[in-house]
Amino acid sequence: MSLPLPVALAHARLVMDTVRSSEVETPASASLAYDVQDQLSDLIDSPSAGWKVGATSPVSQEKLGVKTPICGPVFQRTIFDSGDSVDLSAFHHQPGLESEFAFTIGLTVRPGGPAMSALMAREMVSSVHVAIELVCSRFEENFEVDPALLVADGALHAGLVLGPGWKPETVPDLVSHQLRTLVDGDEVAVGTGVEVLGDPYESLAWLCNHLNKRNLILPSGSVVTTGAATGLHITGAGQEVMTDGGALGSVTLNLVG
Repeated sequence: MSLPLPVALAHARLVMDTVRSSEVETPASASLAYDVQDQLSDLIDSPSAGWKVGATSPVSQEKLGVKTPICGPVFQRTIFDSGDSVDLSAFHHQPGLESEFAFTIGLTVRPGGPAMSALMAREMVSSVHVAIELVCSRFEENFEVDPALLVADGALHAGLVLGPGWKPETVPDLVSHQLRTLVDGDEVAVGTGVEVLGDPYESLAWLCNHLNKRNLILPSGSVVTTGAATGLHITGAGQEVMTDGGALGSVTLNLVG
């Protein structure tokens, strides 16, 4: 008899095993997939630190087989410090690398309010960061499963490192602000905030509206990472990976294993 999906996913994280998609029940809708995600979060032995938003570009939506962004929880135990050495054995697959804009939220957003716009979302932000997100799933097939399973599993979040925080007015136009992805000092990709739903603040607004519909609170102090600005890049052991955000500073990770 197969385990319930949230239990199977929690167990996979605990023992560093993978789940075969054929051995679990696929949620029949996005709403049910997010219900599984909630149950999974309750089983994870780590406090929530915030949220990741993914599939914020046409390319990433096509890759994952979705038509809208997706989101998942970020746990404190998946946050690393810039400059850390991270063993790839801590991930279920060789993780993908994404350079992103992230926000720290300066006030608590409760359900029941009006629909959020990008302009309104900007007013909630206490600090802006550049970030590296590492992504993979807990499924044996990694990305190649039904999108509902990816949502249930937390929208592929595996690790996050944040750069220093800056006041939003430091970079008034994130749409045109450039991020660079570097591996071992070599630039592998460049992108701007326009790659993230046209504006990273639109990504935050989407998350707020999503949480509002699901009657969930976004607490003050939460971290929200908004989606890849430079695409997805497969990592390897022995690499130093970096996101360079110019005036917003940079972050690095050393991948070992």
